[in-house]
Amino acid sequence: MNYGILSTASIVERYVAGIRESKNNNVYGIASRNIESAKKEAERLGIEHYYGTYEELLEEENIDIVYIPTMNAIHMEWAKKALEHGKHVVVEKPFSLHKEEAQEVFVLAKEKNLFLMEAQKSVFLPTTLKLKKLLENKIVGDIKYIELKAGFPARFATEHWMNDLSLGGGALYGSATYTVEFLSFLFDYPNFVTNASFVKGPRTGDNIVNFHLSFEDILVSSTIAMHVPLKNEAVFYGTKGYIVVPNFWKSKGLDIVFPDHTEHFDFPYKSEFVYEVEHISSCIEQGLCESPVMYKERTLQTIELVEELYSIYKKKNLKNL
Repeated sequence: MNYGILSTASIVERYVAGIRESKNNNVYGIASRNIESAKKEAERLGIEHYYGTYEELLEEENIDIVYIPTMNAIHMEWAKKALEHGKHVVVEKPFSLHKEEAQEVFVLAKEKNLFLMEAQKSVFLPTTLKLKKLLENKIVGDIKYIELKAGFPARFATEHWMNDLSLGGGALYGSATYTVEFLSFLFDYPNFVTNASFVKGPRTGDNIVNFHLSFEDILVSSTIAMHVPLKNEAVFYGTKGYIVVPNFWKSKGLDIVFPDHTEHFDFPYKSEFVYEVEHISSCIEQGLCESPVMYKERTLQTIELVEELYSIYKKKNLKNL
């Protein structure tokens, strides 16, 4: 399949690497909101075709599937337009800021008989698949507490849209999907109970968020920071030991820690996106409109949970919104 990339965002280079590493997929073209930016990125990444508007890329008949890593607030606008142009669509996380808007786009994809999925590389990684088996087999006993941390310091200047809540900026919008969908996959779509605390950033977005989830008899604490370095890892504490997954959203391995010894597993890769791209290809070859892994309800559950948490943030920090 021929991919069209609808943006020159920083994540594009890594996604392009995943497409190229996969079988029978090609990066056909890339679009920006001006021709100079599109040409520069196309030349840098070795992409043959480039477009000075998003519309031009969508009108390209040779493109089969569109990857959308635009500013978060406009994901649904362009997903809808891509579907209306007869393209399969992969939308970078967070899929949407609002559940109702997302539901409408999923309905449109089904009407058009086109594939639509939120990009979520973490659930396709070999490390994650191994972790799921370890948890199901209760290798460290019954899990009682899970702690997840992710810090991305010094990535965004004050004026960047990632500091503007209305544009989909903020720590929670930026990375909560990793926590929620990672756990949803590992524990088979649990019913989460939530609460959260925030540190407001330099503009309207949140700079740091710590949110608690609970399901069954398991407590989860997840901290995401935009300007603070954290120890990036997920730790699953059981009654017999614990499992440590460094960089859980793109992990290459894990450790199982028992009282008397530690077991290490490596799962190296070239591109963390290749597994996701291969899954998308398989779904489309089968004529599916929805992924059996990153399915609609998993995405909608996450959007609803993030909206619920942000209602707490707005009441405490942004009373005028």
